[in-house]
Amino acid sequence: MTLRIRPAGPSDRDVVRGLLTAQMVEHRLPAGPDRIDRGLDAAFRPGSPAWLFLAERDGQAVGVFLANPIASVEKGGETLWIEELYVTPGARRTGVARALLAHALDEARRRGLRAFDLEVVPTQAAALALYRALGFEDVPRQRMTLEL
Repeated sequence: MTLRIRPAGPSDRDVVRGLLTAQMVEHRLPAGPDRIDRGLDAAFRPGSPAWLFLAERDGQAVGVFLANPIASVEKGGETLWIEELYVTPGARRTGVARALLAHALDEARRRGLRAFDLEVVPTQAAALALYRALGFEDVPRQRMTLEL
């Protein structure tokens, strides 16, 4: 079973939408189609800085990764905010998430980025274990948001 990581393009929109919708529903987050479509519009917009990768196993989409570079004084340069990392239930614990992260890490190092940042729901024990195994460290902060 061959795993391939590749950039997602506009022709992948329906597949990406399906994966991200599944993630939002699974995590009990807002999954309205208009909201997801606006996010995809931003990611697929010409000149968008978004990193959007698909993981495919034997031609079937099994994972998605969406991130955005940000300028960080704290980290001394550009960092990558990982907005979404989702693996389909049947493909979990088979190396898909690790492969998506490795692909992004290679690209980030090539581009001279300084760090990766992300958030994890505390109940996602497997995700926390993976991130810690890869060297991610807990940051003692509270994330806040203001919707516009």
